[in-house]
Amino acid sequence: MVEKRSGKDIPKSMRVVLSAPISSSLALLICLGLVGRSRAQVDTTISRQESLSVELPCPVNVDKCGKLHSLNWFKGDDRIAAMLLGESNVTSVDKEFDKRVTVKQNPYSLVIQDLKIADEDIYLCDTTFFIPEETCDNFNGYRIELRVLVPPTEVVILDAKGDRIENGSSVGPMQERQSLKATCTVKNTRPQPEVGWFRGTKRLTTYSPTHDLNNGLYTSTLELDWPLSREDLAQDIECRVKSAAIPNTTVSKFRVDLQVRPTSIDINGVKHHTVQGSKVVLTCDIHGARPAVNLTWYNSTTVISPSENDMTEIRIKSFEKNDGTYHTQSELIFNATRFENDRAFRCEAENAVLQINREKPISSALTLEVLYPPVVKVSPSDIITKTSEIVLLNCEYVANPASLTKVEWFRNDDLVNVNDSSHYKGGNSENVALVIRSTERDDIGNYSCQLSNTIGKGISDQKINLDVHYVPIVEILMIPEGPVKESDESNVTLFCNVLDANPLALTKVRWYANSTLLKELPDCEETREDLCHIDPSKLLLESIGRGFFYNYSCEGFNSAGWGPRSEDKELMVHYEPGPSTLTHFPLVAVKKKSVTFSCSVDDPGYPDTNRYRWMRGGRGPLQDIVTKDWTVEPVGLDSRTNYSCFAYNEGGRGVMATVSLEVHAPPFFIKNLPPYTGVLHSSPNATLTCRIECVPRCEISWQKDGEPIEKNDTRYFVKEKYMEASPATGDFESMLSVLHFNMPNWPLAKFDIEADNANYSCVSTGNTVGASIRSRTYFGIEYAPENITVSENVVFVQEDTIPGRVICKSRANPEPSYKWFFKNETIANGNALIINKAMERKDNGTYTCLAYNKHGTSIAETVIEVQFKPRCEIERREIDDQDTLICTAFGNPVESDFSWSIKADNETVEVLDSGDKKSFLEKSFYVLQADYAISRTYRCVANNTIGSGTFCEIEVAAASSLLIWWQEQLAWWQLWEKNTLIILVAAIMGLLLTVIIICCIIICICRRRRRQDKLHGKSSSLGEPLTEPGEYENLPFHGLQTAPNKPLNANSFEDEFIYADLESQHYGPINYKAASLYSQVKKNKKSGALDELK
Repeated sequence: MVEKRSGKDIPKSMRVVLSAPISSSLALLICLGLVGRSRAQVDTTISRQESLSVELPCPVNVDKCGKLHSLNWFKGDDRIAAMLLGESNVTSVDKEFDKRVTVKQNPYSLVIQDLKIADEDIYLCDTTFFIPEETCDNFNGYRIELRVLVPPTEVVILDAKGDRIENGSSVGPMQERQSLKATCTVKNTRPQPEVGWFRGTKRLTTYSPTHDLNNGLYTSTLELDWPLSREDLAQDIECRVKSAAIPNTTVSKFRVDLQVRPTSIDINGVKHHTVQGSKVVLTCDIHGARPAVNLTWYNSTTVISPSENDMTEIRIKSFEKNDGTYHTQSELIFNATRFENDRAFRCEAENAVLQINREKPISSALTLEVLYPPVVKVSPSDIITKTSEIVLLNCEYVANPASLTKVEWFRNDDLVNVNDSSHYKGGNSENVALVIRSTERDDIGNYSCQLSNTIGKGISDQKINLDVHYVPIVEILMIPEGPVKESDESNVTLFCNVLDANPLALTKVRWYANSTLLKELPDCEETREDLCHIDPSKLLLESIGRGFFYNYSCEGFNSAGWGPRSEDKELMVHYEPGPSTLTHFPLVAVKKKSVTFSCSVDDPGYPDTNRYRWMRGGRGPLQDIVTKDWTVEPVGLDSRTNYSCFAYNEGGRGVMATVSLEVHAPPFFIKNLPPYTGVLHSSPNATLTCRIECVPRCEISWQKDGEPIEKNDTRYFVKEKYMEASPATGDFESMLSVLHFNMPNWPLAKFDIEADNANYSCVSTGNTVGASIRSRTYFGIEYAPENITVSENVVFVQEDTIPGRVICKSRANPEPSYKWFFKNETIANGNALIINKAMERKDNGTYTCLAYNKHGTSIAETVIEVQFKPRCEIERREIDDQDTLICTAFGNPVESDFSWSIKADNETVEVLDSGDKKSFLEKSFYVLQADYAISRTYRCVANNTIGSGTFCEIEVAAASSLLIWWQEQLAWWQLWEKNTLIILVAAIMGLLLTVIIICCIIICICRRRRRQDKLHGKSSSLGEPLTEPGEYENLPFHGLQTAPNKPLNANSFEDEFIYADLESQHYGPINYKAASLYSQVKKNKKSGALDELK
C-alpha cells in the first residue's frame, strides 16, 4: 500500500491523544501522515459565529483517486481526529475535542459543535488511498481556514467629556468653526472591525483607529476631531462599523445642533417712490441663520415700535429649510406720510452666533421717497382793520413735488374770486399771497389757503381772522315779546338789538316813542348817577297799562359812529271784556230734542272779543265750545243742570252769567214687552213686565187681545212702582208695572194649550210733552213633544237597494227638532230619515226618531227589514228509525220553499219532490231509501219571495248488507233519548268499578293467607325464604343484587353452591342464620336435594 501525504512540513511539536485503543495499522497511518508535510495555500475559508456549529467539508473524488483508505483532520499542526475505513470504520477524536467534534462520512466532513474563539485556525483534511490513480489531484490534502465570528457587544459614541451619545440623538448647540470631538468604540468583536466616521457619503478625515485584543476579542477605538462648518447642517455624523461578524454595516449616529450666522439680508418693497397715504410694505428677508434671527426695524436711527404707533404693524415669520437654517421674513407695514420722505429704513438682524462672537448685526437699508400734497401755513392769524384799507394775507407751503398746479383762497370756506382784480391782487401760482385792495364789511371772515400739486391738494390748518369795523344796524326787541295783559301789571323790557355791526357792543343808545326821543343812555348827569353805569341797549317799562300803548324805536353807537334808527315796534296792551248775559230757547227742554243758549256782552274789551267759555253743572269750562251760541242736542237726564258763560279775550275773562235748565220726558218704554213670550202650560206662575219713562208722570194699564183687563178679574193682579231717575243709564223718572197671572184661579190651575194663547199689551197715558204709547207681546203656551208618529212602521227593502224615506212628525211648542238613531249612533238630523246607500244585512233593525225641544223629548220607532235570497245547508240524521236528510234555509223572509234532486255520476239530474217541511218554515226533510246500493249526491235549493238561492249538496255512500243488519240491531237503543243513554252508561260503569274493587280485596286476602301458610309449613333452618316473591318489588332498593355470603372457589367456577338468596329468585333482606346454614350444604345436581358438606 502506498500512502499519499500532503507536502506540509511536519510541525516541531505534536500531541496525539487517542480516545480509544486503535490498531497498529491506524497508528502506522498516523505516523505516515506526519511525514513530509509542507506549507500550502488554503483551499477554502469558512466563517461561523461563536457558539454555533460548523461543518468543515473534505472533498473525496473516488473516481479520480481510487478507494479511500483513511483520513486525518489537523487543526494547525495538531491532529484532532482520524478515521480508518474498512469493515469496522474506526474513528478516533482527540480527548480535548471529543465532546464537540464529530467526523462524518458520505460526505466526509468534520463537525464542530459550540464553536469557540480558540477553534479559529487552518484545518487540514489529509486523505490516504489504497491505490492512488494517476488522475488524482488531492495529494496535498484539503485546507480550510476557519474563522470564528463574534459580533460586537456594542458600538459606543462618547463626547469630549466622556459622556455617552445615544444613537439618533442630537448634541449641542454648537457653533460653526467650533471643533467637534467624539470617540467611537466597538467592543468585544472578532475579527478586527473596520471603523470609520462619515457625514452622509463623505468619509471624515480622522486619526487611525486603535485595536486592543483581549481574550481573542478586539475593542477598536476611532477618535473624531472635526471643525464644524455650514456643510454639517442637518447632517448625521455616523460611526460605521464593518465586520465579517455582522451581516450589515452597523451605524451609530448623532446629529449636531449647529448654530450658524445669517448669510444674507435683503430689503425690498418700494422700487421708486410712494404717495402719502398709501400703504407701504417693506419686506426684509434673512437667510442661512440658525437659530432664527432677532430683527429690528429703524427709521434712520430711531427704533420702530408698533406699540408706539397704532398705524404701524410689524409681521415676522420664520421658515425652517431642509438644511436646518431659517429663512426669517419681516414685513414693516405703515401708511406713508411726508415725514417719511427721504428717510432711510433699515432692517437689522442678529442671532446667538453673532452675539456670542460679539459681531455686528447684519443690516440692509432702503431710502424712501414719499410724494405728498402741499402742507400749507397762513399768517398772520388775526387782522383788525377798518373799511377802505389795504390788507395782505400771506401763504407759505412745503410739497413734493414743489411746483404748484392750483392756488385757491377761501373765506369762511367759500371760494374767493381772486380774478376780481378791482378788489384782489395775487392769489395765484406765481404769487400765492392775497392782497385786498379796499376792505369792506363783506371781507370779514376766516381766510384759508388751499394749494394743489400733481399728488393732491393741501389746505392750511390755521386761518387768518380778518375783522373790518362798521356802524351798527339795530332793531327793537321786547320781552315779553307778545301783547301784555293789563291785569297782570307786568313789566316790559325793550332791547336795542344789533343786527349788523362791528364791533357788536354798543356804547350809546337813543330810545324813541312814536318817533319822539325818550332817553339817551347812558345818562351820566350828576342828578342821574344810577343811569350812568348801565347797559344802554336795555330799557325797562314798569306796571304796563293802557297808557303804554306806543310805537318804540332806537339808535346804536359804536367805535364806527351812530347807526340808523330802527323800525318802529308797537307795544300792545290787552284788557278783558265786560259782564255777560245768558238766555235759552225753549224755556222748557224736551228729552232727545235740542235747546239753544245765547251769551252776550256790552263791553267787548281789547282786542274785541268773539270768544266765549261755557260751563255745565259747575264743571268746565268746556274746551270745544267757544262761540256765543251753544246748542245742546240731544237733551238728556244730564242736561237737567246749571249752565254758565262768560266772554274772554287775550286780556282776560269777563263776569259770568248762569241759568238752570228744566227738562221734561215724553212717554217712552225703558223695558217693553218682547214680541213673543212663551210659558210652559204647567208652569205654577207667570208675569209680564213693562217700564215707561215719562216726566210729568203718566199711568199704565194692561189689555188682552185689545180689551182692558178689569181690576176685578181674579185671574190677574198688577203691581206698580214709581222709579227715580237713573244717572247711570240716563233714564228719567219712570213707572214700573208687572202683570201677574194668578194661576190658582185658572181652570185646573194651569194654562190651556189651545185657548190661552193671546196678545197682551202694556199701555201708558200721555203727558204735556208726549202722546200715549203701547207695547204688545204674543203670550204662547208651550209644551213638550207629544203624539209622535212615523210614516212607516215597517219598511221592507231588498238587499243592495235603497229604501224610501220615512217621515217623523210630532206636536210641540216650540216646534221640535228631530234626530234619527240606529244602534245608539246618530245617522240623520231632521224629521226625514233618508238613506242614500245600498242596504246590507247588517243594516237590518230598529231605527229610532227622537223629537225634542227645551221642555222634553219623545221617540218613535220604525223597523227596516232587509230581505235577501236564502242559502241552505244539508245535514243527515236518524229520525224515527229513518235515515233522513234535513235542508235548512237561511234567508229573509224566513219562510222558504224547497226542491230536492239527485246528481248522478254522469252529471244528470233527477228531480225529486219538495220534501216534508213538517211544522218548520225554514226546513225540509227528505227520507232516504234503505236499500240503495250506489253512492249518490243529493242537492237541495231553497227560495223565498226574493228569489232562489244556490244549491247545497251532500254525498251519501252506498249501504252494505252488514250495515243494514247492524242498523237493525241498533234500532232498540236508538229509540232511547240521550239522557236515558247517559244514565244507562253511568250505571254500567259503576257496576264494573264495584266488581273490580271486590276482586282486589279477594286477591289481597288470598295472598296474605298463602304467606302465613308457608311460614307455618317451612323452617328457616332449611334456608327457605321467609318472604313472598314480590313482597319487596315496590321498595326503593328492589333490583340491587346482594353479594354471596360465601366466597367463590378460585379454581372452580361451577355453579354447585346454593347461595342464601338464590333459590327465592329475588333480592332483599335475608335471615343471616339461614344464610349460614345454606353455606354448609351443597345441592345435588341430579336430585336437587341438599347435602351437607364434609
